[in-house]
Amino acid sequence: MAQRNTFLLLLLFLGTSCWVSASHIVGGNIRLTAKATSNQYVLSLDLFIDEQNSSAGDIKPTVKLAVYRRKDNLKMGEFELPLLEQKALAVSNQACAQLRPLKLREVTYSKEIELDPARFDDPGGYYVVHGVCCRSGSIDNISQADESGMVFHLEFPSPKTMLNSSPAFSVPTGEYACKGQPFTFSFKATDADGDQLTYAIVTPFKGFTNQGIAFDNQPSSAYPMITWKPGFSATNSVPGAPALKVDGETGQLTVTASQVGLFAFAVICEEFRNGKWIGSVRRDFQLAVVDCPTNTPPPPVITLAKAPESARITKTATGIITSVSICQGQDVTLRTDASDQWSFQWQRDGQNLEGDTTAILITKESGNYTVVKKFRNTCGKPSPAQTSIKVDVMEAEKLKLTANGPTTFCDGKSVILKAPEGNYTYAWLKDGRLLTGSKDAAFQPHETGEYKVQIGSTATGCTVTDSILVRVNPKPLASILPPSTKVACAGDTIRLVAVANPLYTYQWLNTGTVLNQEVKSTLAVTQTGHFVVTVTDTNQCQSSSDEVLLQFNAAPPAAIMPFPAVCENATVPLVLTAEPGGGTFTGVGRAAGAVTGSEFDPTKTGPGVYEITYTLNQVGNTCPGRARQTVVVLPAPSITVSDVTVRRGSEVQLNKNSVDSLSYYWTPSVGLSSPVIAQPFASVDTTTTYQVRATSPQGCQFTTKLTVSVITVLFVPDAFTPNNDGVNDSWEIRGIADFPNCRVEVYNRWGNPVFVSQGYQQPWDGRSEGQDLPPAIYQYVIKPGGSQPHRRGTLLLTR
Repeated sequence: MAQRNTFLLLLLFLGTSCWVSASHIVGGNIRLTAKATSNQYVLSLDLFIDEQNSSAGDIKPTVKLAVYRRKDNLKMGEFELPLLEQKALAVSNQACAQLRPLKLREVTYSKEIELDPARFDDPGGYYVVHGVCCRSGSIDNISQADESGMVFHLEFPSPKTMLNSSPAFSVPTGEYACKGQPFTFSFKATDADGDQLTYAIVTPFKGFTNQGIAFDNQPSSAYPMITWKPGFSATNSVPGAPALKVDGETGQLTVTASQVGLFAFAVICEEFRNGKWIGSVRRDFQLAVVDCPTNTPPPPVITLAKAPESARITKTATGIITSVSICQGQDVTLRTDASDQWSFQWQRDGQNLEGDTTAILITKESGNYTVVKKFRNTCGKPSPAQTSIKVDVMEAEKLKLTANGPTTFCDGKSVILKAPEGNYTYAWLKDGRLLTGSKDAAFQPHETGEYKVQIGSTATGCTVTDSILVRVNPKPLASILPPSTKVACAGDTIRLVAVANPLYTYQWLNTGTVLNQEVKSTLAVTQTGHFVVTVTDTNQCQSSSDEVLLQFNAAPPAAIMPFPAVCENATVPLVLTAEPGGGTFTGVGRAAGAVTGSEFDPTKTGPGVYEITYTLNQVGNTCPGRARQTVVVLPAPSITVSDVTVRRGSEVQLNKNSVDSLSYYWTPSVGLSSPVIAQPFASVDTTTTYQVRATSPQGCQFTTKLTVSVITVLFVPDAFTPNNDGVNDSWEIRGIADFPNCRVEVYNRWGNPVFVSQGYQQPWDGRSEGQDLPPAIYQYVIKPGGSQPHRRGTLLLTR
């Protein structure tokens, strides 16, 4: 059971029912807890109120908390938290509490919120704030307390930087301190992330609220603080000898108060991760000091109610038990005299044990135990026990099982498990079964299992058990399938195939030498040797196959003379030569059809690199001699030219789609601007056929032809006057003589032919069937012949 802190949170009732005075608020703090769901947090505000100084409506259904960025106080958002629960806080002695009447209650507001790391990404962190006015005017250590507000404050790191929950203070109980009597209570916080926590008493924040401003959640890098009355400070918030102080590591508060009154103070809990500050939370509180009566209950007497048989007990000469030693895992029961008149607080090494407030204490931890007795229904001073009992738990945690290496390993290897040596006995078990004969401090397992050792101390009689799980991974299967043959001729290939597994990696060796480039499950072998494959699985376990001996017998020497490169359109086959003679030439793939006897025909392969094999068989040798050589077949250039037509007296450019990488030669050269360029200009009077030869940079050639057709442009008059005056008496068509096979046709306005001539040796004289035609406009069609286009038009005949 978690014990509640012991302190008094007290405000005097001022007779008002609104939050503006808020004297019913005794203190409080903020919590921020990370959830398992990404970016989700629970934001909570814990308030402690005095119901006796409260009025209806003081507990609001919701409160608002604001979140700011630390570096520039930028507001990131405001969250409205609903009321979650209320519960009363008990006091151990109601009689003394009546010296300052109070009725304390915890009020919790809480809501699940989202803090997106993409938005809350500043490495400087953020803070949450809630400010409220005002404190009780009965507080004795603050000037103008009824005008001083409270600020509940929490700082947290960026969710993008780390996942973090703030420290969470424990829930208090409503206790009091007696003047002149030592008083202790705990402000210890718990941290879900295991961060280091430190504690300090600080001056409480006053904030920006007052009697006219009930709430204020505005930001500030330095909130206004309360003003201490003369003689008071953070280190003397509750005067005494000693004054109120807090243990920086444990959060334990102690005071021996020298003054009766109501005193406000604040404790800051800061958290560190890997030595770096990451956040803090403040709790604002009040402590009441009362003048308790001098009567005290009888001092309690501690007795040992129960202990293990193996416990070692130490007593004084009068028989009082002073200490008891037990084994780790065992417990002892301490008891004091019980009565309904008294309440109790057990302590270990002077610190209160949370929740241990009955007459019986059961413990398994080392320490010096005592108990404080208090009146339950009568106000008086507490009475500590005059004696204590020391509990000593044997340090069995030092008797740990260790391993001299990894406890997960491959079959064939092992590990040594070792227990501490000394005045001990040992019993080893595997998977709960006793391993007979294994009684030493060390044990070497070779199989998978849970290995446990029972270490018995001959000095204390305690037995400690520790175990280690050992996992032995099996070796992978390494095996080479039987090859088709183990003896071959030099130059041949034998393929070795290992049993394949996609999770394996492979390494081949030849006569103990690692073949660095061979990492697949297959190996092409071309030389004699002892071959082994080593297989490695995903656990890095290895195994090697049995050895396979392969032998390659020598063959008679043979050599092929190197081949020159040859063009694919070569007109003469390439002659193949080799030494010594008497063998045969063969090719592979496309080269096979190109090899005939001792000749290679590149026109049957096309461009590429082709391997030619020369095989020489000798009597008495089972292995033929072989030699291999490659021949390079060069691509022949390829050009496409087109015939062109040019008017007589004009020029035309040839081979407009030429290839720049080729060289060219044109024949005949007559009429060309140059016979050795790719695109010469041709200007000839008669139709001419040219041959062009293209040569590649490698010397391969290609030849083709084109024809330049020369045409004459016809001049066709659009009028003539056949009146026998000697001028323009016939229809003269200039250039028509170049078209001896032409056809000329003339039609009247009704489409009837009036003149038709095959060839035009005699110009038309305007007559049809020996009769003069009347003046008119006639249609004509001239058909030059061949590929020449037809000419059509109108002709005016006048007299």
